[in-house]
Amino acid sequence: MLHQGLHPEQGYVFEIARELGVTLKILQHAKPTASCQEKLNLLQENSDFKDWTLNMIVKALYFQRNGGPLIGIITPELNRNPNPREIFPKLLGISKSKAEKYWAKPDRVPKGMMIGTCSPFPLASSMGSEISDLIVTSPQSIDDKLVDISVGGLDEISFRTSMHLPYGAIYQILKRQFGERVHLYTQ
Repeated sequence: MLHQGLHPEQGYVFEIARELGVTLKILQHAKPTASCQEKLNLLQENSDFKDWTLNMIVKALYFQRNGGPLIGIITPELNRNPNPREIFPKLLGISKSKAEKYWAKPDRVPKGMMIGTCSPFPLASSMGSEISDLIVTSPQSIDDKLVDISVGGLDEISFRTSMHLPYGAIYQILKRQFGERVHLYTQ
């Protein structure tokens, strides 16, 4: 692991953040979490995070159709999953009838992640092979706010590790690293 909890193939995150002047903070939690609500509850045990809301916990969902490459959607927790039938045709040119056949795959996540540790920042080697595209939703109300994300990983410590950064920086870092494979979805 590199940079206090990141995989070496995620080194681009700190490198690009530094170039952008974005401060990243890795947190090691006392207890493991596997859901956004669990993460929020744990954070709110600390007085520094009492005013945090569920939409400040960001999740990465990976959708798949017929065993093809994954498409990731990075979004704040809004107690509902984004609708690929609405998003994929607009950004990826996939027909609505094909888009409705994409499902979030709880049994299929990218290399270096497990259910409960899915990160917006995939391993560099996953893009273009295992993952075709990443979509970041753009709720402007939190663009400049600090959010909490999982950093990925395959061990018990991964369920106790997260990162804080401004929500808008997620898109900036991914776009700089992966270019045309990263899309911004504005509602």
